Amino acid sequence: MLIVGGTGRVGTAVAAQAVERGHEVVALSRHAPAEGSAIPGVRYVQLDLLTAVDFDEAMEGVDVLVDTTDGVSRASGRVFTQGSANLLHAAARWGIARAVLLSIVNVDRCNLRYYRTKTAQESAYRESVLETRIVRATQFHDLVTGVFRTGAKGGIVPAFGGVRLQPIAIDDVASILVDTAEGAGRAETTFTVGGPEVLSFREMAAQWKAATGSRGLVLRLRMPGAIGAFWRSGGALIPEHAVGLITYRQWLQARERA
Repeated sequence: MLIVGGTGRVGTAVAAQAVERGHEVVALSRHAPAEGSAIPGVRYVQLDLLTAVDFDEAMEGVDVLVDTTDGVSRASGRVFTQGSANLLHAAARWGIARAVLLSIVNVDRCNLRYYRTKTAQESAYRESVLETRIVRATQFHDLVTGVFRTGAKGGIVPAFGGVRLQPIAIDDVASILVDTAEGAGRAETTFTVGGPEVLSFREMAAQWKAATGSRGLVLRLRMPGAIGAFWRSGGALIPEHAVGLITYRQWLQARERA
C-alpha cells in the first residue's frame, strides 16, 4: 500500500492502521518523518510530486495507493492538479490497480480556491485508468481546535455565528481509508463520511475551554468570505452519514490525558 502524503497527520494515521492490519506500507512525502514519528514497518520515500521523474522506488510492489495530500498554499494547489497527474501517470505505468483519494464533503459547492483545486484533484482521479474510490470527509477535530487555540493566544475563543460543523477524528477517517483501500464499497464511487454529532461553534468552544482550562472569552464572530458562507449554508454537514465514532469531547479528553 502506497500512502501519498504519508508523513502528514492523516497519512501517518493511515500508515499506522495499515501496518497493524498486516499490510506492507510505503509512505511517500516531500519531507522525512519528524524525529520520533516514524512508524516501524513503514518504508519512507522522499519525493516531490511536481518535479519527480522517477517513481520507481515508491511504486515497486504496490497494488493500491491512498492519497492524503493536503495543504493550503498556492504551491499545494499545483500538487493537487499537476502533482496528481504525475502520480497517476506513474501509477498507471506501474500497473497499480486501485486508488483511494481523501477529499472534503461537498467540496464542489464552495468557491474557495483550496476547494476548487481539491475538486480538480477529484476530477484527475476520476479520469484516470485506476479503479478509484473517493472518500469525502467533514472537518477534522484538529481544525476546530486550531481555530480555538489561535484565538486564545489573543484572549478570545471564536464562536462563529450561524456555523455548525460535524467534526470527525482523523483516526476514524484513517480506518475508513484503509477499509476502502482493501476494497470496501463499490468501485468508481464517492463516499461521504462525517463525525458522530453536529455542533455549533459555541458548543465546541465550550467543550474546548472545559477540556483545556483556557480562560479565553468565547466571542461570537462572523466568519468572512466564501468558507464562511459555505459553512453557514450547512455545506459542511452530512448528518445522514454520521459514521465517525469519536466525539469532539472524547477526542479532547483523550488529548488532555496524553
